[in-house]
Amino acid sequence: MLTKQEIHILKQNAKIHKKIFEEIKKILKDWTTAVEIDKLCGEIAKKHDVLCGFKWVYWFPNNICISVNNVVVHWRCLPEIVFRDGDLVTFDFWIKDKKVWVNTDAAFSVIIGWDDKNPVWARMIEANKKALYAGIAKARAWNTTWDIWAEIQKVVEEEYWYKIIKELTGHAVGKKLHEKPYIYNYWKPWSGQRLKVWMVIAIEPILWETSWEIIDKWDWEIYVKDWSLGCQYEHTILITDWDPEIII
Repeated sequence: MLTKQEIHILKQNAKIHKKIFEEIKKILKDWTTAVEIDKLCGEIAKKHDVLCGFKWVYWFPNNICISVNNVVVHWRCLPEIVFRDGDLVTFDFWIKDKKVWVNTDAAFSVIIGWDDKNPVWARMIEANKKALYAGIAKARAWNTTWDIWAEIQKVVEEEYWYKIIKELTGHAVGKKLHEKPYIYNYWKPWSGQRLKVWMVIAIEPILWETSWEIIDKWDWEIYVKDWSLGCQYEHTILITDWDPEIII
């Protein structure tokens, strides 16, 4: 768990994180490139004296992970990645503070050209967001991580009939990006952990159209086995005495 001072810094960095997402959305259109987005993230982070966390901790080659259509997570910002109207694109970004090393982690998915360009996939994004906020509503002190998992799975599988990528999970956030407890997106028996005030967690449903099996060649990009499409939404959450607080 983080101190009050560290959480204050976390919230300040979250404002920068939010600005980066806002600026990304402003330039998204047909023919925007992943390289443009990557450059934008680096420039804003440098201006505000924070680190693009993926690049500095895991030696990922870029400032942001941008995954297009059938890529689940971690697609590099290669020069050949050009967005076209109707593409489903996920932007996963992480800020790391230079002084106290606290992290913010968040992601969003969007249809290039906006939802009317691909209403079928826009429904998947709708399901992802609804599952995320259902999970967040359960992120309360003295509930358990199990309560979060159950709500996410209920929305994804029972209400929308999509598939959950089980190998990829949310997690606690601290001075390392990925800390325990892991926040699964499906029911996992005998593994829930009680939530406590001042815990910081990242909740991130990752759901797919028709399959939950992935192909991981141990490079960076992870694909769905049947090449169907999917998306991800993620917020960093603070557990409080009352309602959960969305940091970013």
